[in-house]
Amino acid sequence: MNKNIYLLRHGKVSGAAALYGHTDVMVDDAINRNIVDNLFQQNLAIEHIYSSPLTRCLSLAKAVEAELALNKKLKHKAELVVIDDLQEMNFGLYDGIAFDELHLDQNIWQQLELFWQDPANQTLPNAEQLTNFNQRIIDAWKVIVNHKGDDNLLVVCHGGVIRMILADILNIDISNPCWYSQLNISYGSLTTLKVSNENAVVKQISQPLLVESN
Repeated sequence: MNKNIYLLRHGKVSGAAALYGHTDVMVDDAINRNIVDNLFQQNLAIEHIYSSPLTRCLSLAKAVEAELALNKKLKHKAELVVIDDLQEMNFGLYDGIAFDELHLDQNIWQQLELFWQDPANQTLPNAEQLTNFNQRIIDAWKVIVNHKGDDNLLVVCHGGVIRMILADILNIDISNPCWYSQLNISYGSLTTLKVSNENAVVKQISQPLLVESN
């Protein structure tokens, strides 16, 4: 086995600043187009696409799929497969609620502060535990790594998902808050991995594809 696996984070969502986990929010079509155009300038031989089912990822994955269909160099149509377990972490009661609104209640804001300082031990109300989220993503990652037949795979997913995959490969302690505060996985960025029978190598983290207008 010798695979190139590309982890593509979705573009910036159309909504106020918030913890967007399982909340389904849109990304503007123009942003998706921007990402796709810059992705194809990389000349990657994408043969198979995996995606989170949430709209902010799936809309981008479908745009990539449509662009690949126009690429005459491919021997066959790149298949798009949705994996439910690639969804972002569920942030419970505060999922999708604007920070400006949450900040009005100091008790809630204090809960968020504690969560950011120690996400492994300060689970938000009704939210998914970090360890459960991590296991869900690693299970999905195993499905992707064991994909048969194609050597160039694109995974359209979320920042938290990419972070969990990288932590697994690099043997990072996911309970360390620095892993979340000091590593930026930007919107519309590409993280490149090389996976063989022996190991997985991180070639590049968070290569920006989204060109923002001033």
